[in-house]
Order: sequence, then structure tokens, then C-alpha cells
Amino acid sequence: MDFKDGDIVVVKDNAAVSPEQRGFKGAIVEMIENGQVRVRNDRTGNDAWFSTGDLRHE
Repeated sequence: MDFKDGDIVVVKDNAAVSPEQRGFKGAIVEMIENGQVRVRNDRTGNDAWFSTGDLRHE
């Protein structure tokens, strides 16, 4: 799946992340070459890094 800066994404329910990060929703604010994406949470404003395989478009 192709992502770009500014896309609204959600962490998949079956993602290999901590349970509290599942359902994390926000906007992509940075992408790096190894497939890691920094997402800014809509509710808290905090950023977290995820692999593209853990995300889906909203």
C-alpha cells in the first residue's frame, strides 16, 4: 500500500505492536527509506513509529 505525508492512517488490529497502540489513528508526518512511518496521534498529539505493514488508510 502506498502512503504519503499527510495521509490519515490507523494501526491495524492484528499489528505486531503493543495492545494500547492498536487502533492508533493519526496523520503521517514523516517517512524514512526503511519502511518506517511516524504518525501523529489525532487525540494526544504524540508521535509514534510504525512499519507500513502495521497501517491501513482511514
